[in-house]
Amino acid sequence: MGTLFIVRHGETEWNAEGRIQGHTDIGLSERGADQARSLAERLAGVSIDVAYSSDMKRTSETAKLALGGRDIVLHETPMLREYHKGEFEGMTLAEIKSQFPDEYPKYLEKNLDYAPKGGETTRDVSARMVKIIDEIKSNHLNEAVLVVSHGGALRAAMVSLLNMPIEGNWSFVFGNCGLTTVDTYEDNAVLRHFNDTSHLNDTVHHGLGS
Repeated sequence: MGTLFIVRHGETEWNAEGRIQGHTDIGLSERGADQARSLAERLAGVSIDVAYSSDMKRTSETAKLALGGRDIVLHETPMLREYHKGEFEGMTLAEIKSQFPDEYPKYLEKNLDYAPKGGETTRDVSARMVKIIDEIKSNHLNEAVLVVSHGGALRAAMVSLLNMPIEGNWSFVFGNCGLTTVDTYEDNAVLRHFNDTSHLNDTVHHGLGS
């Protein structure tokens, strides 16, 4: 049996402002760094063999802080990136509604094949996450793995791990630095904890903007 410790990155200034980040490379805010340090305290007594994060600053910074100085290899990969949100990146929902009135309703629909101009669809991201999560799972079946990614990408990861229909992408919400634990087997995965933020106390913030 292996274990995946799955984490959404800590808060950024854009999260606090409700701005869509996507592939825009925003680092952690002070609050986000504090959240990651609180996660490190939570994981201090837990054995971790290897770590993965997307190659965005907000995820790699979270992973490094959460590891608390342990001598553990961190693999940074673009495969774990958030949805590319195309022309909507850097915008709030109110700004999208104002500047793209025809696109705004489409953006809110549960449509697997919709993407803002220049962005990725839910189907695109799901295919990407199926590939990387299966690779991580199969390469570390008997190890404990920290995986730090983004809210949207992690929804697709959960759908893949739990063998849910692709529409399950709209069934999960991940808070900043929430901890999700999944036990992995060659032919199965078992969800043990989901989005546990008890270690954050007053630093918790369920920011939007991925």
